[in-house]
Amino acid sequence: MFPQLGNMPIHLVSITLLPIMWRLLAEVRDWKTPPMLLRLIATAFAIAALVVTYGGLLGRRAAVSMLVLMLSLKLLETFRIRDARIVVSLSLFLCATQFLFSQGVLMIIYITACLLSALIALMYLHRKEAYEHVGEAPASGHNLFTQVAFGVRLMALALPIGLALFLLFPRWASPLWGLPEDALDARSGLSDSMTPGSIQSLFMDDSPAFRVTFEGLLPSHSELYWRGPIFWDFNGHSWQASYLNLNLIANNKPDPEQAPFRYEVQMEPTEQRWLFALDYPALTPSGTHLTVDYQLFSTRPITRLREYVMASDPDFLDSPQLGQTLRRAALELPAGFNPRTAEMMADWRKEAIRDADIVQRALMYFNQEQFHYTLNPPLLSNHTVDEFLFETRQGFCEHYASAFTVMMRMAGIPARVVTGYQGGWYNEIGAYMLVRQSDAHAWSEVWVRGSGWTRIDPTAAVAPDRVEQGAVDSLAQRRHMLDFEWLRNMRNSFDLFQHGWNNWVVAFGSDNQSRLFTNFGLDFLDSTKLVTALIAIILIISAVMFMLAPLLLRVRSSHKQDPLLRLWQKFIRKLKKAGFISHPSMGPMELAANASCQLEYKDDGISRIAELYMLCRYSKNTGNLVELAALINGFQPQPQLRGT
Repeated sequence: MFPQLGNMPIHLVSITLLPIMWRLLAEVRDWKTPPMLLRLIATAFAIAALVVTYGGLLGRRAAVSMLVLMLSLKLLETFRIRDARIVVSLSLFLCATQFLFSQGVLMIIYITACLLSALIALMYLHRKEAYEHVGEAPASGHNLFTQVAFGVRLMALALPIGLALFLLFPRWASPLWGLPEDALDARSGLSDSMTPGSIQSLFMDDSPAFRVTFEGLLPSHSELYWRGPIFWDFNGHSWQASYLNLNLIANNKPDPEQAPFRYEVQMEPTEQRWLFALDYPALTPSGTHLTVDYQLFSTRPITRLREYVMASDPDFLDSPQLGQTLRRAALELPAGFNPRTAEMMADWRKEAIRDADIVQRALMYFNQEQFHYTLNPPLLSNHTVDEFLFETRQGFCEHYASAFTVMMRMAGIPARVVTGYQGGWYNEIGAYMLVRQSDAHAWSEVWVRGSGWTRIDPTAAVAPDRVEQGAVDSLAQRRHMLDFEWLRNMRNSFDLFQHGWNNWVVAFGSDNQSRLFTNFGLDFLDSTKLVTALIAIILIISAVMFMLAPLLLRVRSSHKQDPLLRLWQKFIRKLKKAGFISHPSMGPMELAANASCQLEYKDDGISRIAELYMLCRYSKNTGNLVELAALINGFQPQPQLRGT
């Protein structure tokens, strides 16, 4: 449950932990199963809380959270071996669902721990069930470490076939199954709107957004503006995309042959449609299109690791001529908001000769006045821009981008807000750039006659270090208790393993699979050939594992067992075949007396076998194993009971 509990609201976590705590107390204090009515009420309450929290049961988080709650509530009635087996099985199923959220390299540790604990639990349950009719199981001499070792060996037996299935099971360009779009919760990365604090919340998230491998020229840190969602509509509090910029396609794009930057992006799933690229994208990967404001859109949400090749030209002239429809959209503002800012910009407009003068004056205003770039700005109410410019003067990047864009529109200059990421950490060993969620950024673009749309970053006027060094390094304060530079560097270095895991495991798709046996002269493997190869390899592996299983599991073969014990077990089997069932509690002499009483046998052979077995087992130099073997081999009781 641990990974899912970290993503659940605190009240659902409390509801989940309560049955577990009760079950622990029940074990210590020998409580019984609570009444059925109470269990039904607890279940109804948990489901109601889940529906209220998520607005329904659709979506990965809601569905998996429900599985967590049901698994926890199952412990209220887990007092039988059958129920315990259900708990173990549901635990394995819950473990599998976590791959819907993450396929990182740390999942190896998680899945191994879950599998091992489940196998050990099943071993104990099996042993308990085997001795259930005689009470407590006898001491076996096996401790927890030996059980763990046995579980590891069981997993080792399954590993070769699992590897064969991973490499050869036919893969398609799209998944065999998927979630409907209205079931996606899109909680990773940038949002489809921007309000004060939306990007600031991402600043605390150090999870990877994407990784970039450059070919040749590497951009400077100040050129690393990764273009993402672009917003045109402002309602006084938040920015959103407009119908026009989402549906109009770019008329032209940069020449990819002339683009100075060429790179490959490995993007983590976001469940959103946008992809990221430097200004300005010169390529449209398969299944994408380029909007009129050069936002790269995918036809389907990004629900798994996405790799694409990109080229960018920062010198491309974006919209040297701006149509009236787009101009109106880039100047529109809601009425009745921010009157003080409107009055100031009207004065600036009268005093300015060119639009560029107003842009420069706004940047100087941010630079020379007492504005502060901070992680904890004061809350804004109705007139957000007025309050920010004239009262609080403290904000994160979205505060500056929003205020600057509103100022430009009030001055009659077309402007829009661009969100994305700025910067990145270059891994010299892996030769790739890592961009994390904490690198999320917002800036503005203004339309200037003769220059088209031009990027303006007002945050850089207040905190130049934000652009030159990155978001985390530009702040004087720490984000949290464990926000140390050495710890961040260690985490960034560890990402090299995640990058390799993505390249060799997560990104292993149909193209990699079809070229798997290129070195063996097979240039392309279709589905039929893959299935044939898979069946053949599984048969070979199964045969090899059948021979190695006794060695791996340390199963003692019959010829290595105690010969005296083998003879006695053979004698027991002959008695059973004749109709006499022995009991584990019977000693040899008691067994012989009961068997002689029940079975028809012409002499006292049964007693003699038991006596000789006792001598061979417990006396020195008085038992003859050869004689015992002869008696048992020649023992042929009649297969009927006395009196029939």
